[in-house]
Amino acid sequence: ALGHPDSAALHEASGDLYTLLGEYAAALKSYETAAALCDTNALARVEHKLGTVYDRRGAWDMAESHYEAALRVLGETGSAHERARLYADWSLTAYRRGLLDKALELAHRALELAETAQDKLALAQVHNILGILASKQEDRQEARRQLEESLRLAEDLGEPGIHAAALNNLAHAHYAEGEIELALALTEKALALSLSQGDRHHEAALHSKMADLLHTGGRSEAAMTHLKQAVSIYAEIGVEADTLQPEIWKLSEW
Repeated sequence: ALGHPDSAALHEASGDLYTLLGEYAAALKSYETAAALCDTNALARVEHKLGTVYDRRGAWDMAESHYEAALRVLGETGSAHERARLYADWSLTAYRRGLLDKALELAHRALELAETAQDKLALAQVHNILGILASKQEDRQEARRQLEESLRLAEDLGEPGIHAAALNNLAHAHYAEGEIELALALTEKALALSLSQGDRHHEAALHSKMADLLHTGGRSEAAMTHLKQAVSIYAEIGVEADTLQPEIWKLSEW
């Protein structure tokens, strides 16, 4: 790879692929190599990606340190759309750490930047996290409003990652209101999108959610099929270097 005319981009692309496969140790190694080789223009993006991998592993302190590094590279004059996406992901990490006020502050900062940049992808991300935060505050009407807006934007973009995220979180919102069949239909769509994208970790989380919903609906055999698939994938990605990664198994919202 070192003889490649753009070794940094090659390592970054490898990191993207390993992330989707749930091979997080390999993803981190690829991104770290890319960070050492790339120019300043790409460094913020690579630091951001390192943060998202650590977030997926549940290593939230490490995730935040890489988000901070990305922000230092971008500075206050960095592109609004990059800062918007960064703050949106950082907000999600803060939420996972139980820092609700910080998560809200970061999400609103992301919203302001996304609106300034008129960046649909960043807006879809921000409305998604605002929906998650509203759900946490038990404001179900606001949660659905935010998540439906995220879904609308994601559908327009045709971007499977954020589309699946919006569907999944909207399914959670409907499940909370006892709308099992609607939650099931949304989760099924999210699973199909994650399969098409090849995102193994999200696929496992959605199989697990399908199992829960089907079990609740009294369809035990179908539930067991999804549960077995979830456990199989989690077993593949949850153990790296003989170290169990418990947070990997707990993913439900993203």
